[in-house]
Amino acid sequence: MTPVISVVIPTFNRRETLERVLPLLAKQTLPADQYELLLCDSGSTDGTTELVAELALPNLRHIRPAENRGRSGARNAGIREATGEFVLFTDADILASPNLLEEHLRLHRARPHSAVVGLEVQVNTYEEYEEVRDNPYDKGRHLHGRNDKEMSWLFFLTGNASAPRQALLDVGGFDENFTVYGHEDLELGYRLQKAGYPILYNAKAVNYHWHPVPFEERCDKKWHSGVAT
Repeated sequence: MTPVISVVIPTFNRRETLERVLPLLAKQTLPADQYELLLCDSGSTDGTTELVAELALPNLRHIRPAENRGRSGARNAGIREATGEFVLFTDADILASPNLLEEHLRLHRARPHSAVVGLEVQVNTYEEYEEVRDNPYDKGRHLHGRNDKEMSWLFFLTGNASAPRQALLDVGGFDENFTVYGHEDLELGYRLQKAGYPILYNAKAVNYHWHPVPFEERCDKKWHSGVAT
């Protein structure tokens, strides 16, 4: 059976988090033959290849582009290799809720000519993830409410975002001129929205971003985005 949705996961030397991330993506409420996992590897040297062999997930493909072109290039390789009608983007340090793919597809089937973003919950440790996974809406974590609605392209964040594969191809995929962290996803969201694909929000499509961000890293991101710190 041809997958309905392809999950693109760019990675570089993230074996430690992938040991948790990949099994959760392999245990979705969506039947396994309806989706594929594309681990797009920019030349990892930390045993990621061995991990893929150890996990032996039947719907996981390890994509290794000949040239390391960063996150944008890795995601574009995933788009090219994808066989699903829709492509979901997540990351190597993001833990999926069990119904993540099913919820993305729910909105795509209701409004096929659209992109979808879900709720991304920030957690600093795996223990914090275990504490909040049963109630991701606690403590003001659901910034956009609990109802489906349209969003600005400013919220097309590829830790938890999907779009029709053909739409991604039509607008040219990610701009590989983005070489530092961030904002290539927002720029793609802008082009998708400009091309007539509304950005829909689904609070039930939950991902947990397992990535503590130190103050210095936040400042660096702001500097690269042109915001004074």
